[in-house]
Amino acid sequence: MAEPRFWQSRRHPVSLALTPLSLLYRGLEAANRKLAHTQHPGKPVICVGNLTAGGAGKTPTVQWLAKQLAARNMSPAILSRGYGGNAKGPLKVDRAQHTAAHVGDEPLMLAADWPVYIGADRMQSLRLAVQDGADVMIKDDGFQNPSLAHHFNLIIVDGKTGLGNQRLLPGGPLRQPLDAALQKLDALLVLGAATHDSLGFLMDAVEAFGKPVFHGEITPTQKKKAAKKVHGFCGIAKPEKFRASLEAQGYEIIGFTAFADHYNFTDTDAKKLLDSGDALITTQKDMARLHGAPKGSARGKLAARAAILPIKLKVENEAALINAIAAAIADGQANRLYTSY
Repeated sequence: MAEPRFWQSRRHPVSLALTPLSLLYRGLEAANRKLAHTQHPGKPVICVGNLTAGGAGKTPTVQWLAKQLAARNMSPAILSRGYGGNAKGPLKVDRAQHTAAHVGDEPLMLAADWPVYIGADRMQSLRLAVQDGADVMIKDDGFQNPSLAHHFNLIIVDGKTGLGNQRLLPGGPLRQPLDAALQKLDALLVLGAATHDSLGFLMDAVEAFGKPVFHGEITPTQKKKAAKKVHGFCGIAKPEKFRASLEAQGYEIIGFTAFADHYNFTDTDAKKLLDSGDALITTQKDMARLHGAPKGSARGKLAARAAILPIKLKVENEAALINAIAAAIADGQANRLYTSY
């Protein structure tokens, strides 16, 4: 979802007006945690989650983690809710037959490199993955959902937007009270420079709980371009990040069109972009939503014409983070903490 501006201000009248709803949300969230029956998966589950609503960088982190685990001779599978898709699941994403309308844009994008399973019930998705030979699961989002036990909770936070005004939804971006989250997280990964005012407190609190704080950066994988005029377009939670990445790569932005997060492009949208006559460039996630469009349609032509700015995550001291995850997996299995399907 796109982040409303009032999430960054504790004094904004909209945030203040929503305080009663935030209090109601707090009560419902606490009741959900107290009443939930947690299932034990029988296989290692690493949750890549965040503390706030909106984009924090989970998807590139999931990609990075899958690659790291595979390098350690594990067989990772990704468990996703399938947000934005109409398929209920559980099912394995197949790029030959599925589109983003079926399974969601992020699962479809991730499925280009890794086995991805979608469904609201992650336990059912896990069973399918195990049948296919997966031996470690990466749960994409769902840190606040207590229905499935996790071996390790890797929490992502954006260095620029941090925790916003530190209020609970809908008056702020927090999905869960911090005291509850701090008891569960196993490591914090700050993406980008930690410039937001809330991050000093957060990092100190995490370390006070005896948990490590790591830093990383999402960067384009291609070499810097000579100044080239482009028209960028995207439908992501933080379009300004994409624009900044283009500028950092040396592109001259002559046009920029931002759509709502997870926006499903229409042929009318595609035709407008094509009619601009500009060189077009977009994100990997946006291109996933154009995947499977009929070749003769405006969307199909846009998919063929638009370039992609590929990105990857770089983590400082990544060996320490992977070792911490591996140790948690080994400890959980040795103590038979997760013994049943």
